[in-house]
Formats: sequence, structure tokens, C-alpha cells
Amino acid sequence: MSVAQVAAANPTFFREEATRPGAGQILLDLTHDLRQPLSAIEAITYYLEMTIPGELTEARNLLGRVQKLLENADEILARADGSRPTH
Repeated sequence: MSVAQVAAANPTFFREEATRPGAGQILLDLTHDLRQPLSAIEAITYYLEMTIPGELTEARNLLGRVQKLLENADEILARADGSRPTH
């Protein structure tokens, strides 16, 4: 089961795990560490979107898919660290 599936199946899972002694800080550190490379990927994706000619529709479609995956990852991390409420 993927992290996304766990989060979807049990929206409070990450918060429940964070209540264990020391787990909250570990979870915050982990989400922070994961956001850094994701931010770099997001910046590269933005740059490519600005520089790839419009007629390269397949490349633009792939960039759109990457952006959607980045949004999904951000949502999962936000749920994990409690920075965004669950639905």
C-alpha cells in the first residue's frame, strides 16, 4: 500500500502516529526533508514550462502530469505534518 493510499484510507493516520513520543519531530523533519527536493523539481518543471515551445504538446502534457504529482505529494506532506487539515 502506498503512502497516498494509507492517507486516503485513514486521513488521521499520520496525526495518530505523530502522537507517539518523539514521532512528531521525526515526522516534521521527514516532511521538511522531502519538501526540499520536491521544491527543486517544482522549480525545474516551472522553468521547463516557460521555455518549452507550445507546439511540443507531448512535453507540455508530461510537465502537467509532473505538476499534478507534485501537488499530490504536497497534499500528502501537508496532511502528515498537520499544516493543512484533512478533508
